[in-house]
Amino acid sequence: MIEIIDVIKEKKKIYAVSEKSSFYPDGKGGQLGDRGNIGDANVLFVEFKNGKYYHLIDKEITPGKYEEIIDLDRRFDISQQHTAQHILSAAFEKIADLDTVGFRMAEEYTTIDLEIPNLPENVEKEAERLSNEIIQKCLNVEEIITTKDEISKYNLRKELSNKVHGNVRLIKIGDFDINPCGGFHVKNTGEIGLVKIIAKEKVKGNLTRLYFLAGNRAINDYDNRIKITKSISNLMTAKVEETPKRVEEVINKMKEYKSKYEKLNEKFAELIANDILNKAEIINDTKIVYIDTKEDYINYLPKFLPMDEIIYIAKVDNRFEISSKKINCKELIKNIKEDHPEIKGGGGENRGSIVGNIDISEIKKYI
Repeated sequence: MIEIIDVIKEKKKIYAVSEKSSFYPDGKGGQLGDRGNIGDANVLFVEFKNGKYYHLIDKEITPGKYEEIIDLDRRFDISQQHTAQHILSAAFEKIADLDTVGFRMAEEYTTIDLEIPNLPENVEKEAERLSNEIIQKCLNVEEIITTKDEISKYNLRKELSNKVHGNVRLIKIGDFDINPCGGFHVKNTGEIGLVKIIAKEKVKGNLTRLYFLAGNRAINDYDNRIKITKSISNLMTAKVEETPKRVEEVINKMKEYKSKYEKLNEKFAELIANDILNKAEIINDTKIVYIDTKEDYINYLPKFLPMDEIIYIAKVDNRFEISSKKINCKELIKNIKEDHPEIKGGGGENRGSIVGNIDISEIKKYI
C-alpha cells in the first residue's frame, strides 16, 4: 500500500505525493523509473525531490491509502539494460583501459560515453564479444551492502562518489566486475540474453558515445532489421545477400538520371528565358520577372537573364526567392520585414529570400 499525502495539479499535470514509495524515481543513477498504478490511476513518471515522491498520474485521485502495482516486465527490461551497461563498461576498461564517464538509459536505447574521441572498431567489437561471453557464462549478480569504511576491501571499477553517505550498495558480477550502484539488476547474467552495440558518435569533442540494446530490446531490434532487410530485398527483387549491390546499382542509376534531369531543366530555362523577359512587368524603369511554380527550371533562369537589369522573383509555396544585381536585395528584404514583422528571411546584396504570408503585389510596392 502507498499513502498519498497530497495531490497537486499543475496546469494539465496531476501529481500524487507520498513520503514513501515502491516506485523507483526516473533519472536516479541515470536509470529509467518504474511505471504501474496507484489505485486505478496510471503512473506516467516518478520524481524524488525535497524528500518526497512525486508520481505523475493520468487521473485525479484524493489523498489516502492505495494499492500500488509495479510493472514488473518494465522493471525486468530496465534490469537487463542496466546490468548489460555494467558488463559493457567493464569490458572496455579491461580491453583498452577506457573509462565510462557518462551513462543514460532511454526508453528505446541506452548510451555510455567513453573517454576517447575516436574509438577503433576492433576495440568496439572485442568489448562487445567479451560482454556477450560474460553474459553466456551465466555469472551470479550479487548485491553487497557495505560501509564507506569497508569499501577499500573491494576492487571497485569506479571510485565511490563523495556524495554517497551511509551504507553503500555494490553490484558484483562474478569475478568480472564490482561497482557501486543503486539501480535494478538481473540475478544472473544469463537473464540478459545478449547485448548489441547499434551506433556510435563523437560527442563533446573528446568522447565517444555508444548506443546499445540488451535482452528483449536487442531481440526486437533484430526482428525489425530482418523485416526491413527483407522488405528492401523484395523491392529490389534480389536475394537478401545481393541487396547491397542492387541498391548501389539503383543509386548510381538515380544519380545518372538526376544529372540528365538537371541538364534538361537548364536547357529549358535557356529556351524560355527570352520569352519570359519579354513578358516582364516594368516598375520604375526596372523589369520584374516573376515566376510562380514548383518546377525546378526556375533555379537555372537567372543564368540566362540580364540580372544587372532586372529583379528576379521566384515563388515556391510561401517562399519568395529574390535575385538582382540592379538593386540591393538585402535592403529590399529589410524594408519589407520592417513593415511586416511576421515575415522571416534575409540574404545578401544580390540574393535573398522571404518566407511568410505575403502577396507578390505587396512585395512590388517596395521596388
